[in-house]
Amino acid sequence: MGDSGHATSHEFSGMMPSVMVTNAYLYEKNSKCIRTFASYEESDGLFSDRNVFPTGCVVKMEKILL
Repeated sequence: MGDSGHATSHEFSGMMPSVMVTNAYLYEKNSKCIRTFASYEESDGLFSDRNVFPTGCVVKMEKILL
């Protein structure tokens, strides 16, 4: 969660971390991080919509068969 605007102490105290849901392909998973992508170019090996998550922050992963 982030905000670059002005806020009162009451508003600031109400900020909570967000819970993100990502639907993506798994590129790599190791003890430090999980790398995902949502789009790719088959012929050029290009990846788009990429994310890197610290492994310790991931609560749940589900395999979805397409």
